[in-house]
Amino acid sequence: MKKNLILLLAGLAVLASCRQPVPVETITGPFSASTNIAGREFPKIHPDLRVEFRVDAPEAQSVAVDICGQVCPLEKDEEGRWCGFTQVLEPGFHYYFLVVDNVRIADPSSTLFFGCGLMASAIEIPEAGVDFYLDRDVPRGEVRMQRYWSPSLNTWRTCYVYVPAEYEQNPGKRYPVLYLQHGGGEDETGWSRQGHADIILDNLLAEKKATPMLIVMDYGQAGDFSKILLEETIPMIDKLYRTQPDAAHRAMAGLSFGGGQSWSIGLKHPEVFSSIGIFSSGMFGGVSYAPFDLEASLPELTADAAAFNAAHPVFYISCGEGDPRIEYTRKAADALLEKGANVQFKAWPGGHEWQPWRKSLHEFLQLIFK
Repeated sequence: MKKNLILLLAGLAVLASCRQPVPVETITGPFSASTNIAGREFPKIHPDLRVEFRVDAPEAQSVAVDICGQVCPLEKDEEGRWCGFTQVLEPGFHYYFLVVDNVRIADPSSTLFFGCGLMASAIEIPEAGVDFYLDRDVPRGEVRMQRYWSPSLNTWRTCYVYVPAEYEQNPGKRYPVLYLQHGGGEDETGWSRQGHADIILDNLLAEKKATPMLIVMDYGQAGDFSKILLEETIPMIDKLYRTQPDAAHRAMAGLSFGGGQSWSIGLKHPEVFSSIGIFSSGMFGGVSYAPFDLEASLPELTADAAAFNAAHPVFYISCGEGDPRIEYTRKAADALLEKGANVQFKAWPGGHEWQPWRKSLHEFLQLIFK
């Protein structure tokens, strides 16, 4: 029975579709989460940013909600539904699981997202005064699924490519490209589904705060990704899309694991990329990481800071203020400044989570290709 329940819940969640978050200023009472599948009332967000759950599992002996390690037990009502509230949640995007009789499963009421190394339920908590990643009545670009053959892996790969709304209307125009990488435990869908990268750029373009560009989001945790990106992905994109195929018109950015790739690939190949964004990377040190050695990691900066800065017109590093990586990142940014790097550092409210990454991308997009 338990195995069948797990398969049923997971199967229902796979069929989910996602709606847009709600501006927190519009909350006058509890409302269904934007991450619920169509027609599901719960989970429901309350004005105090607690989340109410009701789970139909009449044969279960115990049910709880696990939101990033915060476990909230539910209680069974007379109709056999398990009900209860979480604690107040921070604004942003949170993965979660139901724990039914000590088995962690997806919520059949939630859209599924690839995070934590598997398909997970999630809930979007709105943030007061923050709407740059919400849908507006502006021209919308497209996120296209682009399949391509990888000789190094001897298989087909899939990346996602954002093209601005004007792309098809300007057949003679070529565009700069941002290569945008996901974090560990996530994949090439993360920046468009969890991060709303396309909506962020659509809104900025409508406000004339960013340069029209393509965004390429590829899977970065298979094979030799440096070889794949430099020798397979980029040539394919330059062949199939109207790009400006030079370093001045290519940028690379990423979050967490992808931020480390932006350093180790993007920063180390100035003949391919110019501007670099590194969001919440663990590469600058921490409990699980080796101490950061700037001299060994970036000798080209010490050798010629002026040439380094000329090659990288935007060098952007960010981290959440509640992220365990923050102090290591701040020290690394200070060390880079002392060596003459024209680095921009930003600390955002929040931890190691999507809200600081969305804000980082929003700011980075306004800086590049100017």
